[in-house]
Amino acid sequence: MDNNTALYLEFLRFCLNDGRAVPQGITQIKWHDLLAFARKQCIVGMYVPTLLMEDGKLTKDDFGANKPTDEDVMEWVFEKQKLEKLNKKAFMYTAKVSMKFKQLGFRNCILKGQGNAVNYPYPLMRGVGDIDIWVEGGEEKVLALIEKYYHPKDATKIHVDFPIISDMPVEVHFRPSYMLNPFMDKKLVTWFDKVADEQFSNMVQREGVAEPFYAPTNYFNLFYQLLHIHRHLTKRGIGLRQIIDYFYLLKKRKADGIDPVADKNLVELLKTFRLEKFARAILYIESSMLGLDADHLYLEPDEKEGLFIINEVLEGGNFGYHDNRIINELKERKGHISRFIALETFNLRLLKHYPSETLWMPIQDLIDHFSRRKKNVD
Repeated sequence: MDNNTALYLEFLRFCLNDGRAVPQGITQIKWHDLLAFARKQCIVGMYVPTLLMEDGKLTKDDFGANKPTDEDVMEWVFEKQKLEKLNKKAFMYTAKVSMKFKQLGFRNCILKGQGNAVNYPYPLMRGVGDIDIWVEGGEEKVLALIEKYYHPKDATKIHVDFPIISDMPVEVHFRPSYMLNPFMDKKLVTWFDKVADEQFSNMVQREGVAEPFYAPTNYFNLFYQLLHIHRHLTKRGIGLRQIIDYFYLLKKRKADGIDPVADKNLVELLKTFRLEKFARAILYIESSMLGLDADHLYLEPDEKEGLFIINEVLEGGNFGYHDNRIINELKERKGHISRFIALETFNLRLLKHYPSETLWMPIQDLIDHFSRRKKNVD
């Protein structure tokens, strides 16, 4: 980690937590470069309320001689206005999509996205992605419904794109997630079926921000979103936005009142799906890098594994789109076989950390490749 990144993370920790001393590094940060870092990680809004002195954590004097210029301020104000506009639109569409499926007789809940944003102290500052909605009924019934309105393309084993809204992507999920290990994946399907009723009946709302919509319970999300982060580690890449989403799930767990029985069940669930080690790594990041107090954690953090994951987060950026370790390598490779070998060789860095999933990556990648080719031929 270079010195500038360390400064950005120190300032992020200050922005995310109340009652902390102003970091000394604030006098060294280049505000335009910080914005580039925040964009890479899709966390611009995490800095906005503090940097623009809207949350009371900073005064003009705290910047010393490094006060943002008028040009710097305008850049950040523009980002703030863009986030507010996008989030208001996303909240509106989220509620409409959820209610539309409900009216059609399909119970549902919103995964991640605005369901996470309602946990943030400033919901309109979370980076906006697409709308992921888990719809009851299974793949066959859900696809039959969508085909009444649109001919679905490139459906995966867990979701299909449904362009019901012109300016915001919608992914309709038959189930929330999957695992590469087919034996674990089968167990996962059973667990999703077991807990589905509670998720489809859990209404959420943030006063003054959003119309009500259905979203999973916090307990469900503590497992599911950890699984989601893990899947992105093995398939695409992790960004700080996902880590911060989990930060606020942990904050909500504490605010709602810690339930020792629920915690015990969560840990057992993580062990069942071989995710306990990864959970300890993520909890290390939440505590050591983002400053979450120890009483918010449900397991002891793992420093060694956490440092490995931190490096993956900082190298790859949001969804791994900025991971030059593999991007540059693939640019130099010609032909599908050569690129496949390069990608799978790169993925081997995960083998000693998470063998249960890593060993299945080449097989699943081949299955996905030939599945896409078959669809193109058909």
